[in-house]
Amino acid sequence: MINKNVPETPYIKAKAFKDKGNKLFKEGQFDKAVECYTSAIEICPPEYVDDLATFHQNRAAAYENLKNFQAVIDDTSKAVELNGRYVKALYRRAKAYEEIKELQKCLEDVTAVCMLDGFQNEAYLKMTDKVLKELSKVIAKETFSKQEPRLPSKHFARHYFISFSEDPVMKSVEEYKNVKQDRNVSELSGYRLVIHNLAEEDFEQVIPNCNVEIERSGPDMPEALLVRGTFKLLQGQIEDSLKDLNHLLSLESVDVKVRVNCLIKIGTLKVQMEKMDEALQDFQKASDLDLNNADIYLHRGQVYLLMDRIDECLKDMEKSCSLNPNFPSACAQKCYIQYRCGLNFNDENQKKAALSGFEQIEKKFPNCSESIFLYAQVLSECEQYEKSEAYFKKAGELDPNDPNVYVHRGILMLQWKRDMSSAMEFLNKAIEMDDKCQFGYETLGTIEVQNGNLKRGLELFQKAVDAAHTETELAHLYSLLLAAKAQAKAAEHFGIHIG
Repeated sequence: MINKNVPETPYIKAKAFKDKGNKLFKEGQFDKAVECYTSAIEICPPEYVDDLATFHQNRAAAYENLKNFQAVIDDTSKAVELNGRYVKALYRRAKAYEEIKELQKCLEDVTAVCMLDGFQNEAYLKMTDKVLKELSKVIAKETFSKQEPRLPSKHFARHYFISFSEDPVMKSVEEYKNVKQDRNVSELSGYRLVIHNLAEEDFEQVIPNCNVEIERSGPDMPEALLVRGTFKLLQGQIEDSLKDLNHLLSLESVDVKVRVNCLIKIGTLKVQMEKMDEALQDFQKASDLDLNNADIYLHRGQVYLLMDRIDECLKDMEKSCSLNPNFPSACAQKCYIQYRCGLNFNDENQKKAALSGFEQIEKKFPNCSESIFLYAQVLSECEQYEKSEAYFKKAGELDPNDPNVYVHRGILMLQWKRDMSSAMEFLNKAIEMDDKCQFGYETLGTIEVQNGNLKRGLELFQKAVDAAHTETELAHLYSLLLAAKAQAKAAEHFGIHIG
């Protein structure tokens, strides 16, 4: 009841109803609190804009407790209309949008909240990250289902095959390359022609020629299924790849090396599907078939790395190296993981051992660009910038078609010398070399957004999205793209300067 000793102007009455609503709210009587806030809104003169914004925001809080999220959105929208930078109301509306799965609107609101707050509040930042991940996954799944299959660059495919030391198909390719004789390619067909295609890196013809071998149920049908499944994996066709690889496993009298390579790739696909436990089961099946196959432990180690099981990752990498000391990819990866272990556990001995290991690999495999490249990355993290630059240059000389060398040299220029001009030059060189250089577009886009060039940043993130091959990559890139779009929208709406 309103105090009769106070002059009952409409504004005073409205304030009294608000105070009573606050008391009822604290007592958990949310229905009655809504009634009081409603009376306050109806009575309050329109010129008291800030008070009206507060009344709507308070009623929204009561509706939130009553799980009436549409009413929360209506009231907070009115509060923001009355007070354009009302952070509390924006945040409440963001939470309501999240509840009803309007994730895009939720992201726009919570991004605006973060920007208005100066990115200081941990709760706001955590919510932004959570919504970004959820929304990105949804959009990535939808986009990926409609995406036309396309092969990655030859450089990417080449490095993928190098990561297997016991791939029976690639061993056949090497044998084919080493035979010094004239060949009548026109006489080759099916899987035999596939070997020629792989040797010549004529990747576009690989799947059609695998189809010939599979359709005629030729003698090399298991190998053809393995290759077709592999290329579908590289194109991001997860279901089709699994179908081929599982078909291979169902066949009898398949060479053990073929079966093991197939299981490793199925494990890799399960990782992309976020079925980590199933992936590890597939690696175990491979290990049961061929306990001493170095490829199993290298690729399972990478799964452990994604799962943040660093100790198990290092053990697998070490086992891969011990089984095949002449496997440069495994040796390089082992040293890199050893360095990461040293960082994680603040173990200087591990870090020193990793650096020493890279030097030994360089002596043993002087032409291994992957090892030189990873060593350069580690040197950069150790802040040995001059040495890092020298090794990135060497990696580029050994593999002049690797655009990622230039991306990392650009990043190094920023870390080392704060040299934006040189950094941008290297990054632009990377995307000129390879118009599918996803990492280059992503890095350039991030720099442009940080510099306040949101429009250019959005263009680059979109190019990175267009170059992605897996749903996981798409989800990561969409999180960057959506974050930049939300920031651009908030900056325009609220007049916030970025950069």
